Amino acid sequence: MELLPASQFTFEELTEAYNHTRVDYLVPMPMNVARLREYARVYNVDMESSCVVVDGHTMLGLGMLGVREKRGWITRLGVLPSGRRQGIGTTITARLLEQAASKQADTIWLEVIKGNEPAYNLFRNFGFQETRELIVARRPPSPGMEDAPLQKVKRVTSLNHEDAVLLLSHRRQHSNWINETESMQNVRNLSALVVEMYGEGRGWVTYHAGLLQLTRIVVEVTAGDPAEVTATILHVLHQRYKRQDAVAENLCDDDKWSGFQQAGYFDSFRRLEMKRRL
Repeated sequence: MELLPASQFTFEELTEAYNHTRVDYLVPMPMNVARLREYARVYNVDMESSCVVVDGHTMLGLGMLGVREKRGWITRLGVLPSGRRQGIGTTITARLLEQAASKQADTIWLEVIKGNEPAYNLFRNFGFQETRELIVARRPPSPGMEDAPLQKVKRVTSLNHEDAVLLLSHRRQHSNWINETESMQNVRNLSALVVEMYGEGRGWVTYHAGLLQLTRIVVEVTAGDPAEVTATILHVLHQRYKRQDAVAENLCDDDKWSGFQQAGYFDSFRRLEMKRRL
């Protein structure tokens, strides 16, 4: 077996291999070439530092490394069924840690799906420590949603991409790699709504509106009850996008999550955020 930089492969080859690593995965995550390219761009994946394990001309596993100042992020690590139980996951993880250190990173992060014990144990063996549990939530379209929560709304202001990124940069809560400001500013055509309620409730939501789906949803409450304000902000958002499915990634299980649930979101699955020092 040989360990090669991911930059030596086309995105078509990487996409095909990645999808084969997920054929029996706990949570299906199919990828296409355009999405993988976008993923690498948004999350600052260093293709030269990412790696692929091959046996002759056969790809057996791959792993990607996002790199930002003093930080690394392991992602899309997977082993094809034909390459399992041969230490390939361990080999890939070790190489990604070496590459992160060579980039002067002092901390490395990752997320593992809750319940994926083989992956969790692999990372624990490398010294990763669990930091928090994060929720991936979904909300189906709801054309007939109620208007009652909107009676609490005094004013709504729409903002463009640049202003949305500015809002994100002033968040109080520590954000995850997927939804931190560095990722969001790489997203094309991000939007935001600032919502003022009668009384003291205020906050905002950023999002990306696709033809069929809302993504990149981040809510910040700046005044008022976190659950109530979050629910109201999301009702405003979905009143404008009644026919889109919605996905909100890596939410914390806190008062704002209660507001997401009130607005029709459900817990799709959970990730465990982990980190270690280099």
